[in-house]
Amino acid sequence: MEKFDVIIIGGGPAGLVSSKLLKAFGKKVAIVEEALLGGDCTHSGCIPSKALLKCANVAYETKHISKYGLASNDVKIDTKNVLAHVRSIVAEIYSHETPEIFEKEGISIIQGRAHFISENEIKVNDKIYCANKYIIATGSSAIIPTIKGIKTVPYLTNANMFLQEKIPESLIIVGTGAIGIEMASAFNRLGSKISLFSRSSGILKTYDEELSGILLKELIKEGISFFSNSKLLEVQKTSNGISLDYERKEKCGNIQAQKILFAIGRKANSNINLEKAKVTCNENGIIVNEYLQSANKNIYAIGDVSSAYKYTHIAEQEAIKAASNIVLPIKQKISYEHIGSCIYAQPELAHIGLNKKEIENKYKKNEYSIYSFEYKNSDRGYTDVNKVGMIKVSVLNNGKILAASILGSRAGELIHQLQIAKTFDISFDKLSKMIYLYPTYADIIKQPAKKFYINKLLNNKALLLLKKILSVFKSKNNEN
Repeated sequence: MEKFDVIIIGGGPAGLVSSKLLKAFGKKVAIVEEALLGGDCTHSGCIPSKALLKCANVAYETKHISKYGLASNDVKIDTKNVLAHVRSIVAEIYSHETPEIFEKEGISIIQGRAHFISENEIKVNDKIYCANKYIIATGSSAIIPTIKGIKTVPYLTNANMFLQEKIPESLIIVGTGAIGIEMASAFNRLGSKISLFSRSSGILKTYDEELSGILLKELIKEGISFFSNSKLLEVQKTSNGISLDYERKEKCGNIQAQKILFAIGRKANSNINLEKAKVTCNENGIIVNEYLQSANKNIYAIGDVSSAYKYTHIAEQEAIKAASNIVLPIKQKISYEHIGSCIYAQPELAHIGLNKKEIENKYKKNEYSIYSFEYKNSDRGYTDVNKVGMIKVSVLNNGKILAASILGSRAGELIHQLQIAKTFDISFDKLSKMIYLYPTYADIIKQPAKKFYINKLLNNKALLLLKKILSVFKSKNNEN
């Protein structure tokens, strides 16, 4: 039986990051992975989806090039080539994280599916391994709805979506979270007829309602059909693809498409005999403490398998914390106070901090204000013919940033300026004192910050008192 200091189960971003840090501290480390290193992020998530979105946005801009005063030509989209391009990007990224590369760095790669057989032992391919510490980073999988006929039809999830030979001519997308909205935006711009189904009245329920509403209007304007407050009844396979029966507004309907994509949420990949290791789970996956330890303190869990925040950047941060807590004498707590996220549809929608409900529950209305600014009032928005978008920043009266949302071009990049200010407790008004490059989209941050600064001056008690004193002196001088 081979023994390691640390065995990491799962070779996605969380597993890879933690393995390198542990190896740097001199630990004997192994990664167990049943598929390809890189996980969903590299092969069926972040990388292929953003590559596809780039292709879609280039196609859309080329098709609408006349708005820049340029002669327009018909854009011929070969979706077979598009998906081949996406897979080539994935292959290029994967070439930097192959088993051979990690083996050269001294990290053992065990290919296969792991199951716990005791508190400190696992079995992989009928071989037993032992470790002093474990990190579980097995990720998550798409949730498939339990509707009539689901077992009889072929369907898409993120796992097989990018393996298609070509983009479907028509596509039903069920789910309006990050994956559903991004793929609706991408496939629609590449020529697929999209029917988007939601159980609620809107999309992206964790994001600002006003901004997500604007995004939805833009998607509909581009030709996406949106079915709100819908209940799926039955799905069937047809000679041409898929038939879906649904109920909406107390009326039943039917829609047909070439394919159907489910993106209603994610479930933790926790089926590895955790009970043998005395590790407990809840609806989010493995239960961990603030140090990322499970009920078995020698077993850590990170990434989608344990976190409510299922993002690669969160998984990587948890990986650093877990690895550090294994090798360092003083343990570090994980904090999610300043995290952010972004929907990479067009326009992009990014957010950091608390949501509206959390702010309203924690603070009184007179303790904070919301400052906003629209892209259409930005000079860069005019030069780029790109006026759709808005920033909203929730700020305490003392300047502390509670939350920020940006809808519009480059939102995912712009949000970091506010995230830095929030993380390092920089007062919002200080952002107005920097000399911004002109003309840039950063103006959408400068303008509301400047407005807050002016309001702060106008409500400064010392300045108000000074103004009152000066007014008295001026009045007396006039009398004399």
